[in-house]
Amino acid sequence: MSGLAAAGSTFLLAMSPDSFGGPPEPTTEFLRDRLSEPVAVQLGGTLALVVLAASLVFLLGLVRFHTRHAPHREGLVEALRWTSIAFLCAGTIGVLLRYVAASGVPGGTDSAFYSPEAAVTLAVLADQAAFGAYLPGLAVMTVVGLLAVRDRVLPLGVGVVALVLAAASTAATVVLGLPYSAGLVWPLFALVVGVTGLLTRRPA
Repeated sequence: MSGLAAAGSTFLLAMSPDSFGGPPEPTTEFLRDRLSEPVAVQLGGTLALVVLAASLVFLLGLVRFHTRHAPHREGLVEALRWTSIAFLCAGTIGVLLRYVAASGVPGGTDSAFYSPEAAVTLAVLADQAAFGAYLPGLAVMTVVGLLAVRDRVLPLGVGVVALVLAAASTAATVVLGLPYSAGLVWPLFALVVGVTGLLTRRPA
């Protein structure tokens, strides 16, 4: 559920696809005219809220599972717990900004309170935060990957996938300045771990 909702929410952003085809230095009016409809932005926020709720359940189960099956790795399990908390806190901020942006776009509930510059700025920040909220998830993926590779808490293949995805997104963020890559790899990680859990049926 977390992975599917996360994937869906990435298509419902405050900035419409048309905004990426503008001039090198777009004006405020150009960007404001290409903001998404309030309903679409709010739906994206609602999906992000579903991601947050599903991730809470997912991460609670993941931490409990590793606590039980890797009792000799207290440090890594504790790291998993705190990175999960960081992920949920960042996700909360991301959801909040999406709803704020939805109210500020033209036609939004509180659009009368926002100048064109403020509406565009909020939309850009909300879209960046929507993906940036997944950055702590890279740490979650790394810890899960290490525990899978070193102790086979999860199958080795899951660990390799987690580490490769985390490394690729970290490199994209640090080297290329693409923090939104974290929001693209998290759905795949959540799906792989979730499907593996359903197939193996290893007790938590």
